[in-house]
Amino acid sequence: MQGFPYLQKWRFNVKKKILSLLLVFMMCFSVFTGCALVERKDEKYYEAVVATITYQDNSTQEITKRELITAFNSYGYNYVQNYGQTTEQAVKTTIETIVEKYLTIKDVKDRYEAMGKELFDASEKSYLWDSTYDAVLSNLKSYLEGYEEPEGDSSSTNTDASVFTDYSSQIDSLVQDENGNWAIKKKNTDTAIRGNYTVHSNEYGNFDFELEVDGEYPFQDLMFENIYAMTEEKAWSVAYNRYLEDIKDNYSYKNLKGDEWFKFEINRVYEILRDNYIVEKYEDLYNKANGDISNVTVTDVLKAYSQRVRVDYTNYVMEENFSSFESSVLTDIANVDYIVENKDNASAGNYFYVAPIKISVDGLSELQTQRDNGEISNAQYNIEVQKLFDRNKELVSVRNAETGKVEDTISVNTLETYLQRDVKGSTENKVEQYRKYFYLYNDDDTYKNADYNAVFGVNASGTEAITPEGYEDEAIQEAILKLYNDGNAEIGDMSEIVQADDGFYVFFYAGKVQNLFDVTSSFDASSDQENIKILASTKLNVFSSKTLLDLLYDELASDNFSVFQNMDMNDLRDKTKSIEIHTENIKDLY
Repeated sequence: MQGFPYLQKWRFNVKKKILSLLLVFMMCFSVFTGCALVERKDEKYYEAVVATITYQDNSTQEITKRELITAFNSYGYNYVQNYGQTTEQAVKTTIETIVEKYLTIKDVKDRYEAMGKELFDASEKSYLWDSTYDAVLSNLKSYLEGYEEPEGDSSSTNTDASVFTDYSSQIDSLVQDENGNWAIKKKNTDTAIRGNYTVHSNEYGNFDFELEVDGEYPFQDLMFENIYAMTEEKAWSVAYNRYLEDIKDNYSYKNLKGDEWFKFEINRVYEILRDNYIVEKYEDLYNKANGDISNVTVTDVLKAYSQRVRVDYTNYVMEENFSSFESSVLTDIANVDYIVENKDNASAGNYFYVAPIKISVDGLSELQTQRDNGEISNAQYNIEVQKLFDRNKELVSVRNAETGKVEDTISVNTLETYLQRDVKGSTENKVEQYRKYFYLYNDDDTYKNADYNAVFGVNASGTEAITPEGYEDEAIQEAILKLYNDGNAEIGDMSEIVQADDGFYVFFYAGKVQNLFDVTSSFDASSDQENIKILASTKLNVFSSKTLLDLLYDELASDNFSVFQNMDMNDLRDKTKSIEIHTENIKDLY
């Protein structure tokens, strides 16, 4: 394998550059790619070359005005809106980003050729075919009358919160060199580049979008045929024709006929996804050459953590914003990095994590509306509410662990019997057993698969519970005080089932909210690299394997956009004979 001669020397220091590099490879697949900067649609205009890359092997790559406009409309405008660049500066920066994309793609292809390997194996070809089909289909769906894209990650097969999904860390381990310095080793990226993706095949062989047989492209035709077959239904036919109209409108200068128009669109989407994927392969090559050591260093993580803690310490302690702290710790624990403890006369309580199970009582809101509208008296309301509770006491939903769908019901008394029977023994067993009930018998999805559990507290004197919004009921407050047990609670302790004003509850003590270090205004965890082991062993939630190190690492890796942090773009530029920007073809865009 060819070497990476300047590993880790090249860095982007301007966040706007990082943003552009991220967005160029996440480019929108929408057909609307040429309307924001200009409205002309003639071939000569759009096919004008704005940049030419000449490589050492004399091969060339031309960048057209169409591609530049597409990129600018996808992300380049951010340079103007968010970073104060002029349109001229933003256009030129966008061109640089496109150039760097092609330098990366060329380097990957050269490395695979030098290794005597195909650029894509059968798994990857199948992945690219599937991804292209899904993207085109997603575009087509957007043309359906009344269609709204569902929230969340549509690619996920698990969309039900009641199905427990443990965190998958990007970190393999912490490694130490001969000088005692720690580094973060990332997990091997083979799976990230879909090396184990399910291979699809038919009479023509493995699904290869680019396969040519006697002048035909069977797998491109197969994709078109699958999509076109959907137009037998009227709604899909209308959507297809609308999509087709936009393709023709945006590429009116293309000399295409009939089915060629939609096949052109399929190819356009495929090329975007293929180029994205080749960049992923660059990162894989880099990681292998670099022993999978992350460019996010241990010092980076410790400094980031220290900064976050110092900010909170200044705000909550030095400026004595204790009420602000209480509000934040109860509602936004993910963004609280210093805990004001009950010491040194600070007005703070004692805080701890709680995993609540809620059994909802259906029909309460309707009764409340009737009472508020004077349709029933307060006395009648109380009678009807109790009837609802009595009925729902027999209707605890039991969900399937694989699908999350409700498949049975039991009574509240039976649930309490199960909890008392199973949640006992070692702390590990209590956590494992309660997690099952927390996910499968719980009507409240708020804290399922969340980084943190709910936070409750007890005031400094230990006489009153401090509860987040929605848990003010007196019965809940009593249960929380009892669970706290004068500060003697242990992970795995559990309340009895509580009847509150909006349902039945059970509460599980999931650990104390506390600081990891003694903190002052000058706190700096990076002064001792051994501190990284504390972050690596501190779980955010007793039900998940995600650690504080994972949390910090994910944020830093995302912010840095590791593909281009790892690359030495100067080295890639050195492998070219020339990079020429044709300014005469871009001046009208300013």
